[in-house]
Amino acid sequence: MSESFDWASPSVGEAAPASPVLAPATQPYRPDTVIDGWAAEGFEVRAASVRGAGHRASGEPRQDELAVATHEGSLIAVVADGVSNAPLSHLGATMVCRTVVDYLQHAEAEIDWHDLLRCAGWSLVEFAARQSGGEPDPQRAEAQLASTVVVALIRPAEPGRAVAHLVRVGDSDAWRLRDGKWTPLFESLTQPEDELLPDGVSALPRVPSSVTPVEVPLSTGDVLVLGTDGFAEPLGDGGGEVGRLFGDGLADPPPLARLAWMLDFTGGPYDDDRTVLAIWPT
Repeated sequence: MSESFDWASPSVGEAAPASPVLAPATQPYRPDTVIDGWAAEGFEVRAASVRGAGHRASGEPRQDELAVATHEGSLIAVVADGVSNAPLSHLGATMVCRTVVDYLQHAEAEIDWHDLLRCAGWSLVEFAARQSGGEPDPQRAEAQLASTVVVALIRPAEPGRAVAHLVRVGDSDAWRLRDGKWTPLFESLTQPEDELLPDGVSALPRVPSSVTPVEVPLSTGDVLVLGTDGFAEPLGDGGGEVGRLFGDGLADPPPLARLAWMLDFTGGPYDDDRTVLAIWPT
């Protein structure tokens, strides 16, 4: 007999009043939820992106995006979050993810990380120019398509071990999960004022003047987790209900739909889109 499962969303904190879920009023069509996951040599991957309660109630599209791919034995993982005030930022997040994957799949062994982020930002500028029929204008691209991004390139080392190289622009984040403990991989976000949008968000197409990747060793039992701020804020330092929910749920690669179910948690003031991409070295 198959095991029964309660598909009601997990609850963390005080429940919020339920509201109707409205279809996203946008073109092209954008799904409410995306699920991905598979095994490649040396890695297991699970990923999900879920529209938050705020966008479900307003009919706005999910502004988060993710991408994961392999290249010559390495794994490429990208999570992006469109800036709320930019009306086409959901498209910007998608273009950023696709540009990063394409760049890394054609790059030399030595990655120019600043150029990677510059190209991701320029993809937004070019798209905005095509839409308007005018000349490339970074300010117009910023106003319409601005997106944060966190990128990880994970290269295998000896069996059961890997090394991850990570960069980011904005407040999307990354952690190493080990034995239920969450270790943030980036320092607290501090950006020079000239790299911030008017609302105080750091995002593409603006790129920091210098980019130094974070290098993180991974071994069997570790989980590399990338996430947007819709996940990072309720996670906090990992010691609360969300940290325990995902610490337990990601101890081993879960069934594909289970990650999306966990990510659709309810309760508390958190109503932003949530995206999580998790990688296990095997």
